[in-house]
Amino acid sequence: MEKHVNIVKEEFRTDVTLNRVANFAHTAPRKFPSAARQYLLDKLPIIQWLPRYSPSWLLQDFMAGLTVGVLLIPQGLAYAKIATIPIENGLYSCWVPAAVMVFMGTSKDLSTGPTSILGLLTAEIIRDLKNEYTPTDISSAVAMMVGIWSLLIGLLGLGFLLDYVSIPVLTGFISATAFVIGMGQVGSLVGLSNVPDGAFNQLANILRRLPHWDGPTCGIGFGTMVVLLILEQIGKRWGNRHFAIRYISSSRAIIVMVIFTLISYLVNKDRDDYLWGISEVNTHGIQHPKAPGAVLLSKVVARSIAPLVACTLEHQAVGKAFARRNHYAIDQTQEFNYLGVTNIVNSFFGVMPVGGAISRTAVNSECKVKSPLNGAVTAGFIILTLYVFSPALYWLPKATLAAIIIMAVIHLFGPLSLIWRYWRISLADFIACMVAFWVTIFVSAEIGIGAAAGWSVAWTLLRSAFVTPSIHASKTSDASGTFQPLARIPTQQQSTTLTENVGGPAIPDDTVVVRFGDSLFFPNANRNKVDALEAIQLVYPSVQNPHYSVESERSWSVAAERRLQRLRNQRGVVMRQMPLAVVVWDFGMVPFIDATGITTLAELKDDIRRQLGFGVQIRVVGMVPGVRRRFARANWKLADADGLIDGDADIVYPSLERAIWDERDRDSLKGITTEKV
Repeated sequence: MEKHVNIVKEEFRTDVTLNRVANFAHTAPRKFPSAARQYLLDKLPIIQWLPRYSPSWLLQDFMAGLTVGVLLIPQGLAYAKIATIPIENGLYSCWVPAAVMVFMGTSKDLSTGPTSILGLLTAEIIRDLKNEYTPTDISSAVAMMVGIWSLLIGLLGLGFLLDYVSIPVLTGFISATAFVIGMGQVGSLVGLSNVPDGAFNQLANILRRLPHWDGPTCGIGFGTMVVLLILEQIGKRWGNRHFAIRYISSSRAIIVMVIFTLISYLVNKDRDDYLWGISEVNTHGIQHPKAPGAVLLSKVVARSIAPLVACTLEHQAVGKAFARRNHYAIDQTQEFNYLGVTNIVNSFFGVMPVGGAISRTAVNSECKVKSPLNGAVTAGFIILTLYVFSPALYWLPKATLAAIIIMAVIHLFGPLSLIWRYWRISLADFIACMVAFWVTIFVSAEIGIGAAAGWSVAWTLLRSAFVTPSIHASKTSDASGTFQPLARIPTQQQSTTLTENVGGPAIPDDTVVVRFGDSLFFPNANRNKVDALEAIQLVYPSVQNPHYSVESERSWSVAAERRLQRLRNQRGVVMRQMPLAVVVWDFGMVPFIDATGITTLAELKDDIRRQLGFGVQIRVVGMVPGVRRRFARANWKLADADGLIDGDADIVYPSLERAIWDERDRDSLKGITTEKV
């Protein structure tokens, strides 16, 4: 009894998981105060950069903040129109992100606010719930849930989940949303109402009603587009010559808004029946805070995942791109926290979800912004607009707003050359791009990005499941291709890279090298075992094995033997006369193994010795420390080739040559002999 108790005690004493928990419980209280202090510092980056702030940066930060604030006015109004909420709520969405950025942002360039993609995704949710709640309440609830999800991702470090949304998926999704958004604005551009849903339905309806297009509205809309295009081309051609030209080009949206709002005011101020549709913006300062209802939040909790993905992916991508361009780094985890806090606080003021926008960020960077302090200027200007300047926006033509949106989303459409590049590089990436594009157009944006991301995950799992080992042996007289030449591939061992001689080492006739090509875990473990065993059985003869049951007891089933014989005939395999003596497992490309992988390797070892000879040695090479620890925790006996050798242990070699050429019969206390070359 005492012996069994001691065995149980030893198991608990050496258990890796229990030791980890005990070590954490012992060290956590001691480390908590310093860790908590560092945690708070990380969550408020202003504490770190403000003491280093130079007064000489104030002018550039002021100009950058003012410029972004000016840009936010037309963009906020336009993207609120896409979201199908009152357009003044777009302005309400702009000041909190800029203010919170000062305290929590880790990017000096990033401009956070409404975006066209978030507008479209919010509009789809509003469309399904508008019979129960007001559009403003729905968009505020979506903003709060996006904030909650984002904050959870940041606090729990789950940002890696977004890596499953690949670049081709984003290309297809963003291109489709640009097309859907653009087509949704054409009706307002030409003065048509009652335009149906669906991009292609809208296109057909607008073309069919061509004779009913409103002339004055078309003049305002197409005139806005022409001015925007001219200012853009001026910036591209002469923007590098002077900052003022580049500034005017970047601010073209606010310029056309001022011009055509003034025209609209002069034409319509004395008319009872306006000549074209006007926006009738009506703001009375900052709205009183109001929390979204719990029932409404429960209805949008799942629907808000698509806006979350679009928001965080665009935000992180833009932030990283401009940080790299301007030679600094952002904290991606902290940016999740910033987005979370921003959207949660913002949701109390009747807003739509917000995230980083590339156009405003580019302008901010061009203004040579020096710190996140520019957000204070942006927030101040937006608040000033809400209280002072907003009455002038009453006369803003709807066609001008539609033209601003169309010209903005045109640049989001992925070039055909990029899609062709996906086709040339990877069919799977091309399919992912097309799934995102067409499902977004014909179904919805949230299902489009979900379907494409699902395809990416499924493809990743399929690739993992169909990874197979490469089998190497001495050159045979047949051309079956059963065994491949042993190429020059680095083999890792104890964090050291050992490169085999050019062309690979020669292999004796009684030896096979099994080179695993990826992690060995549950999706691919059995396939690796089956492929390795089958390749060996095709060439090497079976050996009667006294340590297992008599062969005649298993002879009732001959399907496996017939399959092997059929494959030999099909491939022209010539059986070897020499029995198998050594199988080398090359783990050089195996960074991870799980319980299924270890169990399957044990089965492979047992099958090799049962069918090809009990004396077949299993030798291991290239095993990284993490994988070797897994074997030790599974009680798999391994011994180093240069140390004391347990007779039951499989030998781990420092190089592939030694594993291949070491002597076949080893004494338990015998070391390595001279290598055979």
